[in-house]
Amino acid sequence: MKVKQMAILLLIMCVILTGCMGGSKEGSPAPSSSPAATATAETKNTSGNPPPEASQTVYDLKQKYDSDEADHNPGIMPMYNVEQDMEFIFRFNTDLGSEAIGKTLSVHTDIEALPESKVATLEDSQLVDGKSVYSIKPLGFGVLPSDSLRATGDSSWGNAPVYYIRLNYDLDAKSPTLLKQPVIIPFTVKSDLPTPTLQADISPDGRLTLVWNEVPGAESYNIYSASHITMENINEPLSGAEQGYADQRPLKIATVQGNAYNDFMKDGRGALGIVDETITSVQNNNVQGEYYVTAVQGDKESRFSRSVDTVALSKRLPRTVAPEDNINLKLYKNAKELPKTVPVQFIDGSKASVTVMYDTGAVTLKASGPTDVPYTIQGTALKGYVQVTQLTEADITSLAAAQSNKANPGYVEPQNDTDYVPAPDVPTIIDNNDNGNASEPGDNVIDQQKENTKSKVEEGNKQAVPGTTIRADLIHADSALEEYLALTLMNGDTEISLQAFPEAQNARTLVDVIEKVVYQNPLILGFRGYGYDYEKLTLNVKYDDSAEIIRSKQKEILAEADKVIAAVIKEGMSADEKQMAIYDYLNDNTAYDDAALENAMEQEFKTVDAKYNDSFNTYGILVKKVGVCMSYAHTFQLLSDLVQVPSMVVTGTMSGVNHAWNKVKIGDEWVNVDPTNNATNTGLPYLLYNSNDATASDVEYVMDKGYWLDHELPLFKSTSNAYDYYVTQGLEVDSLEAYKTKLAEQLKKGETLVVLRVLGNTDSSELMQKTAEVIKQHDAAKLDSAGMVELGSYVAVQLDAAAGQ
Repeated sequence: MKVKQMAILLLIMCVILTGCMGGSKEGSPAPSSSPAATATAETKNTSGNPPPEASQTVYDLKQKYDSDEADHNPGIMPMYNVEQDMEFIFRFNTDLGSEAIGKTLSVHTDIEALPESKVATLEDSQLVDGKSVYSIKPLGFGVLPSDSLRATGDSSWGNAPVYYIRLNYDLDAKSPTLLKQPVIIPFTVKSDLPTPTLQADISPDGRLTLVWNEVPGAESYNIYSASHITMENINEPLSGAEQGYADQRPLKIATVQGNAYNDFMKDGRGALGIVDETITSVQNNNVQGEYYVTAVQGDKESRFSRSVDTVALSKRLPRTVAPEDNINLKLYKNAKELPKTVPVQFIDGSKASVTVMYDTGAVTLKASGPTDVPYTIQGTALKGYVQVTQLTEADITSLAAAQSNKANPGYVEPQNDTDYVPAPDVPTIIDNNDNGNASEPGDNVIDQQKENTKSKVEEGNKQAVPGTTIRADLIHADSALEEYLALTLMNGDTEISLQAFPEAQNARTLVDVIEKVVYQNPLILGFRGYGYDYEKLTLNVKYDDSAEIIRSKQKEILAEADKVIAAVIKEGMSADEKQMAIYDYLNDNTAYDDAALENAMEQEFKTVDAKYNDSFNTYGILVKKVGVCMSYAHTFQLLSDLVQVPSMVVTGTMSGVNHAWNKVKIGDEWVNVDPTNNATNTGLPYLLYNSNDATASDVEYVMDKGYWLDHELPLFKSTSNAYDYYVTQGLEVDSLEAYKTKLAEQLKKGETLVVLRVLGNTDSSELMQKTAEVIKQHDAAKLDSAGMVELGSYVAVQLDAAAGQ
């Protein structure tokens, strides 16, 4: 007799908790090039450190981080809305000599300003009064040229959303001085209309829609696409901003009046392959490459928006079930044979096993002949039906129960209202930030902006930094900008001047830093939305609560954290023991807030009722003892901070659904720990505990770039599994025979629930057979009531599983 394939077993496959993170995942900004940033992320050993001085200024804060060079050279503010053929002139305070020719200036399409992103330019150098004067201007039609640009026959910078000048030599030094870090100066080309800010909206069922903000005065919007044309259904990467858009020739594919588009097949079906009302066999049909949007008014057209790169989103965009794996219309003998998962193919051709959800409410048993059982594939729009020869009411009840608590996709996302490309009326030189006044750029915009930057930074440096009672070691920052943002956001400030930080006055850097600061600081509460005002150099922020309530909650959080630490941390504990004590405390004393997630789902994850706000931040899990994954991750990090266990919050997806968890540093490894998906919440003990990235990937954890500065993310890779819970506890096996032996050993110890991790490719039917053999030998009477379920490489076996229904 076979062991029953009871998915009801602990509902493990169904209650893995995701969809609980507030934060934008699509199109994370490109790397910040701040030289002060480091990727230590370690909790500083400063227990008991006093809070920052309440009377300090921005300049005082900078002294903690800035090098002498940074103090001497504050950089140059971005220059927005320059002319299409603008020539930039740089005057040096010395003769740079022949060695500097070809090494002084370059223009790029990516903020890292590496050689791969360099665009074609004409450069000139000459001596004026014994000092070098360099100039740089566009060569040819520029990058992403449109037909209208080509028609003029003039040189232009092209249609890229943003450009970046890289300056390698000190302008003011009295002798040729190569900068330790280049000065990066963003600039945009003036557009006839505001440029839309394009984003990818991925629905809970994995369908892509292009969305953008409404542009005042726009009559329509043009959609452009660039992709490699291949015979195979594979989404190949293009040369994007990092490669200077070298092989991109965007073509207009549609013109629309609204501010959303998903008709990629141009048949009105939203890129769905609909056979009939019961069968959808394909989604994201013809989604590939990169997309751009422009605003149109009469004969005027804006510059290209930032792109939506579907290659980067491929693992979140399912396409179909390959013919060899398709279960639609397939005939099964009984309910036991129904597959729990199928391999779903994504738009890049890769595959992943995804749960099949059977619509038991739509099943009508037939007196004779096979019964039709409709299904959907979780997290997709794919659906169809299978046929079952022998199906009973009991089978239907079991299927329904097993699927009652499936994971819910989506999250309440903080709204980013920042225009990626500033509007055409934003001045190139902003010389009076208080009134929004500006002067027209003169003959040399670089000279003007250099002096303007110096003045603005000097003025901004005098601004006071909010005082706080929060200990310094609980403030995570690796640069003056990060600490400034952390302190102002913890304080609940709604208007934050960035006058002193030219490096943050562009969307790519600013959003990158904001995301890191918000995710890595558990005492930033109720961060609901933000937007950058380019003219006023000000970040505007919205919160769930007033500043007074935020500070009150912070006090409650810290008081409760001290109580928890006093209760669970004992003298002489090692770092590993402290970490386990914190994890076990969260398992034993908190619960996942299903109601909060359901409420967000009802409102299409655009907002959440105020009574659930706390479930999305540290206050929920730590004080109320209920919350969702971001609340768990932030609480775990805060408690770890208090006992000097280096940790960080990680953002990404699990099974395609937004999720947050942690990484902890052990030795030189940053290993994964997920305090949300613990035994209490899922029935699966230590699902992800001190695990490497490969193990996390096996159960469909995918990290994104939001939680840290993009260019530093490789520092947090984890390859060793030496600290993994299942390895250290001897619960990992490498063959079917080893699985059989270990299962028998655990059952002999009296365990009624056994979870093992099985390495290598194993067939479910073979696992089922080996499990049946072991249970039959252990206690044959348990065969009818036992259950087995798989999650990636994890196999859970429970005796008397039916009793848990």
